[in-house]
Amino acid sequence: MKFLAAFAAAFLAASSPVWAAHAAPPTAAKRVVLPTDVRPDRYEIHVVPDAARLTFDGHVKIALTVVRPTDRIVLNAADLTLGKARLSGAEAAPRVVWNEQEQTAAFVFPKTLTPGRYTLDIDYTGRIFQQPAGLFYLDYTAPDGSKRRGLYTQFENSDARRFAPMWDEPGVRSVFSLSVETPAGQMAVSNMPVAEDTTNATGRRTVRFADSPKMSSYLLFLALGDFERVSTMAGPVDVGVVVRKGDTAKAQFALDATVKLLGYYNDWFGTPYPLPKLDLIAGPGRSQFFSAMENWGAIFYFDYAILIDPRLSTESDRQQVFVTIAHEVAHQWFGDLVTMSWWDDLWLNESFASWMENKATDHFHPEWNIWLSTQGGQQRAMRLDSRAGTHPVITDIPDVFAAAGAFDDITYQKGQAMVRMLETYIGEDAFRDGVRAYIRQHAYGNTVSNDLWAALDKVAPGKNVSQVARDFLTRPGVPLIRAKAGAGGTTLTQDRVAADPTQRTPQTWRTPVRAAGLAGETWQGVVSAAKPQVAPLTGAVVVNAGQTGYFRTLYAPELWAKLAPRFATLAPADQLGLLYDSRALGEAGYAPMSDFLALARNAPAGADPVVLDTLAMQLAALDDLYEGRPTQDAYRAFARARLAPAAARFGWDPKAGEPDNAAIARRTLLGVLGDMRDPAVIAEARTRFQRWLADPASLEGAGRRTVLAIAAANADEATWEALKRQALASKDITDRSRLLSYLALSDDPKLIDKALALALSGEISPTDAPTIIAAVAGGHPDRAYDFAIAHRAQVDEFLEPASRTSYYAGLAAGSRDPAMLQKLAKLKATVPASARGEVEKAAGSIRYRLDVIAKRLPEADRWLAAGGR
Repeated sequence: MKFLAAFAAAFLAASSPVWAAHAAPPTAAKRVVLPTDVRPDRYEIHVVPDAARLTFDGHVKIALTVVRPTDRIVLNAADLTLGKARLSGAEAAPRVVWNEQEQTAAFVFPKTLTPGRYTLDIDYTGRIFQQPAGLFYLDYTAPDGSKRRGLYTQFENSDARRFAPMWDEPGVRSVFSLSVETPAGQMAVSNMPVAEDTTNATGRRTVRFADSPKMSSYLLFLALGDFERVSTMAGPVDVGVVVRKGDTAKAQFALDATVKLLGYYNDWFGTPYPLPKLDLIAGPGRSQFFSAMENWGAIFYFDYAILIDPRLSTESDRQQVFVTIAHEVAHQWFGDLVTMSWWDDLWLNESFASWMENKATDHFHPEWNIWLSTQGGQQRAMRLDSRAGTHPVITDIPDVFAAAGAFDDITYQKGQAMVRMLETYIGEDAFRDGVRAYIRQHAYGNTVSNDLWAALDKVAPGKNVSQVARDFLTRPGVPLIRAKAGAGGTTLTQDRVAADPTQRTPQTWRTPVRAAGLAGETWQGVVSAAKPQVAPLTGAVVVNAGQTGYFRTLYAPELWAKLAPRFATLAPADQLGLLYDSRALGEAGYAPMSDFLALARNAPAGADPVVLDTLAMQLAALDDLYEGRPTQDAYRAFARARLAPAAARFGWDPKAGEPDNAAIARRTLLGVLGDMRDPAVIAEARTRFQRWLADPASLEGAGRRTVLAIAAANADEATWEALKRQALASKDITDRSRLLSYLALSDDPKLIDKALALALSGEISPTDAPTIIAAVAGGHPDRAYDFAIAHRAQVDEFLEPASRTSYYAGLAAGSRDPAMLQKLAKLKATVPASARGEVEKAAGSIRYRLDVIAKRLPEADRWLAAGGR
């Protein structure tokens, strides 16, 4: 599943309390799992959806094995009404006992069942949901103006139980035979090709799909609607993109990318893709939680994550679509062919797919410098990982509510950074050999982390891979490598980054470190709290050279004085490392805030576009802390002076032959300057906005989004209303959603209230409503949170059940008001115990922000007032 990094602040994951140093908490919560005395072998599921009434009839025949004598068969079921149930060989019908809290149904028999094979038949009915959980619908307007409804499924992490009664746990693999009754003219898509398509006398069709391989329940998929498919062969595999009728031209980029990636992964993993077809299915709308889902052989994407419109899409869109496809196709091996046994090892799926998306993208598009761009995600994880509420990558997951919270930046971004660090540590070839052996050994099975460690230890003897990996995966926190000049070179010691008092417990990691001098000399070694190292390097030394390690570097003042003036001569990756570390360590009190500000002042306007993009975003993040302070104008004057020369370099309009990253940096620089009230930028954006109202063809792609966002952020009521009219009139679903989100960017409280009211007015689609509220939270978290809580029952209907706590906590996480802590305490009391870590993280974020505002901004103010001295 592709977690929405763009909404990362709104989806703070559930966690257990911070643990000091070990792989498990002192007392892990009791895991809520199904009994193992009965095993499913094969499901035959038949469903008859009624899209108009939002219900469906279902029948499931489960071939199962009773392993040990028992009087009951317990499986998962939620939001289903069970009808007649029959077990082969049983004289009497079972009694059904529900456990709604654990989402189980027990079929209890009057006599004990002896070990052997049985068949359980169940009739049932279910609901078609508004939010992507179970079988859900997405409404849209067709090109001819008619209203249409598509049906899709979303089962990760625990919603297959809303589609049929089943063993809905990742460690239980079964064969699935799926059939669906559908109106004539509609296309049905599932994991496997169609095996049989019949039509009865009334015109109703029954489509039966070929049996799946043994797989986990959350990977099952069904879509039904007015679709069409574009396809090509990639060797023996039929690769297709399924879209709403009329959108096939937008699918070609995704189709081409998938064919490339499939061949690359076949080679890299050493095991060919095993299914006869691979479909990518596009659906209108969006989720607040994810953008795509790796169903085996039938990957689901929301439109914006897969379709490219030459008129509306940007360079960033093309990069993100390619990266998202690379992520989900990688899951066909890591996650589908080999699946984690339980959600505590979710990293085996998501960390690897997140790392592989970058590796594959860099292979095909080195000009994108994806390893530079991905540092932003790693930094989000490091900030989260150095304050209250963090959790280990491998964390205790007692139930499905906690499992939903594991889809976060710790699992995805810290996990992928750790994978990259291990690959660098043991070497690309050895690492790939280990992964290939792991895939071969465990294909069509389930694994735990130790299975992968065993494979990597075999290919890298003497490297202690399992020890290094366990340190980073089972221990929360961020290592701090301290560097100072010493006898014989640069002395490296290891500490822990503590952004707040909860992180001051001593911690040790065996940390692979690569250091380099500016003349090209290098050193590599493993540093831990128990084993400092001396790198035989002197002068200006870059620790974490290439930025492939998961740690922060704190340079002693004498080393910083040698390195910082050489910033312009460093490789772009190391420039990013210095920018990120100096700001984070300055805010945490380890280094002067002036270290970051001086780097920002001296950053050359001719730097790599990704470096300038990052600099703009880092300065914008500080500006957010200054909101409402009397010294904000002075800070903004400093920041605008730093960014204006870079913005002038790129200008407003694209240049022939410029790299994609230049276009992305242009949009960021102008957007940040607009947010900082640069008068020239705002004036130009307003001029171009008015021209666009008169002639929509005057703006396309990134230029269109840049202008509209700046105009919206600085809108008066007339501008806001004009933008609203354009949004509601848009015929493109993705563009309409984007235009609606711009209505949430204003600083005018009256316009913000209008945007919030629009979210629940019924004028917009259900999938856009929570997006607008979340967009408001970007600049007005308190207002957005109060509004959402005041309308909680209505907002809940727009959200997946397992992600609701994350959503509300995320709205509050950007607050600068201490009163929000009390509001979060009230929220915490209303959510499941296993999900309360999400609220704790939001509270930790607020406390950290308040601490930086109180203690670090005055230091920055003094430096600015002194003219940067």
